[in-house]
Amino acid sequence: MKRKVLISMITVLIGIYFLRGSAFPASDKIEETVVTNKIIDMNTLDSEKSTIFESKPGTIVIWVNHFSIPQEIIFIDKKVVFACGSSADFFVGECGTYESDIIPFGGTASLCFMKKGMYEYKIKPAITFSPAEEVKEHYAIIWIK
Repeated sequence: MKRKVLISMITVLIGIYFLRGSAFPASDKIEETVVTNKIIDMNTLDSEKSTIFESKPGTIVIWVNHFSIPQEIIFIDKKVVFACGSSADFFVGECGTYESDIIPFGGTASLCFMKKGMYEYKIKPAITFSPAEEVKEHYAIIWIK
């Protein structure tokens, strides 16, 4: 009886030893995404030329509206279809891409970029008070390398 118990224990220990090695192979490295924040003050963007912000996948871009009127962010060519975590003042539109809500004065919007690429966007007033009012749009590019 003691011999059967001893053989069973040795068999279990050998099985654990070999299964441990196959369940977690040493050659596979787990790739971690480091999440960083990048804050963009909307009213410091130049309306004459595009400003480029460079970062890596996992970057949370936070836009702060210091304009006196509400603004919205519109992605031009490459649309954001995949983002990490929950975004603020963005929603998934009918096309399945992220679209900006209206960002009020003093408000913020944030979006986490996971896929590499150049995301060109414009910031434009969400409302205008008269048709003759000059609407200035500000262009920028987020380059995820």
